[in-house]
Amino acid sequence: MSEQDIQSAVLAAVTAVPGCLAWRANSGLAVTAARSIIRANVPGCADILACYRGRFIAIEVKTERGRQSQQQRRFQAAVERAGGLYVLARSPADALAALA
Repeated sequence: MSEQDIQSAVLAAVTAVPGCLAWRANSGLAVTAARSIIRANVPGCADILACYRGRFIAIEVKTERGRQSQQQRRFQAAVERAGGLYVLARSPADALAALA
C-alpha cells in the first residue's frame, strides 16, 4: 500500500471511533500565481491531527519502510513536551491501538 492509501485508511478508522475528532493536516509550500509563497501548517506537522477524550493526538503515517524526517522528529518532541500523544502509524491498527 502507498502512504496515501494507508493515510486514508487510518483517517477512516480513527474518525469511526465514537467521540474522536480527526482531520487531515495538509502541510507544505505553495506558490501563488503572483509568486507569493504560502506555507500550510508548521514544518514536520503530522499527517493527521485529532482530539480524543480531551487529548491532542498527532498521527504520522508511514509505509513499512518509511522513516521520519528530522522536522517530523522535532514536531513529535514538541507534541510530547506539551502533553500530547504522537503516534507513528504504519496501519489503521497502529493508530487504533494508540487510542485504546
